[in-house]
Amino acid sequence: MEDLDTQTTTGGAPGISRRTVTKAAAWSVPAILIAAPAPAYAASGGTTLASVVGSCAGSGATGRIDVTLPDLPAGSQVQIVLSHSGQGGFTASPNFVPTSQNGTTYLVTGTGATFTGQFTITFSLGKDQTGTVTATVTAITGVIVDGDNVGFVTKRRDGNSQNYNQCSAG
Repeated sequence: MEDLDTQTTTGGAPGISRRTVTKAAAWSVPAILIAAPAPAYAASGGTTLASVVGSCAGSGATGRIDVTLPDLPAGSQVQIVLSHSGQGGFTASPNFVPTSQNGTTYLVTGTGATFTGQFTITFSLGKDQTGTVTATVTAITGVIVDGDNVGFVTKRRDGNSQNYNQCSAG
């Protein structure tokens, strides 16, 4: 019986079969894909050690979330996303002008200096309701975000009181 990976030519000497060529080509494709360069957005201009901290500062329905990004490389971009869980709702007032904003997602472009931003969070809760706002910082391009990139503030309104009498933050 003839070996399937070789074939005999007219002169009787073994040659290379189409099957052998196909197998070699199939094995070379993964090697070529692995060796391909990383996309441009994967390149990083450095690392920023994020600090995102919630605070019960303010009275009544308000809390605060502070975002600090030391040495944010010039031209790099990060996004800060505010999300709500629990009951009621909230509004956020940033003390900075973002590069762009879409709802509660804020895009910030680095200038080569430390970025410091603050959100004043105002909760809208009914009686016996609790709400939490979380801020998360993620890298978009040109930087790696490390450190504490998530912070939150939680408020609770008890009973028939108009007071927001419980708060936790971190």
